[in-house]
Amino acid sequence: MDKRSFQNETAFQVMMHLARRMLAGKLITGKEYRDFEQEMIRRYQPFSGDLYT
Repeated sequence: MDKRSFQNETAFQVMMHLARRMLAGKLITGKEYRDFEQEMIRRYQPFSGDLYT
């Protein structure tokens, strides 16, 4: 994994962690979460995708 891949993976994981907390706190809906997840996958193209999320 090169530096850029690592940065993308890290940013993706942090963003999804925050989104899950927002979902758990009922700040966003399930649909908003799924839409956000798809956008983050498209933007960051993480190595693990949503395996860990």
